[in-house]
Amino acid sequence: MLSDYTPTAPTLVREPFHRDGWVYEEKVDGWRILAYKDGARVRLVSRNGRDHTRRFAGIAAAVAKLSGAIAGARR
Repeated sequence: MLSDYTPTAPTLVREPFHRDGWVYEEKVDGWRILAYKDGARVRLVSRNGRDHTRRFAGIAAAVAKLSGAIAGARR
């Protein structure tokens, strides 16, 4: 299972910038979590390395059903 990815820490700014070729996410509140999938096994891990798979079991179950290419997957 992948383990060398971490969610990017947000940077507080007064207002978002707009530039061609850039995509960004406005983070108002919530969780920053990565989903790691290996076959049907899924782990949801926070930026601090805490496993939140049980807390967000519905999301983990939905990720387990995904098939095909996964962004950031390595072989």
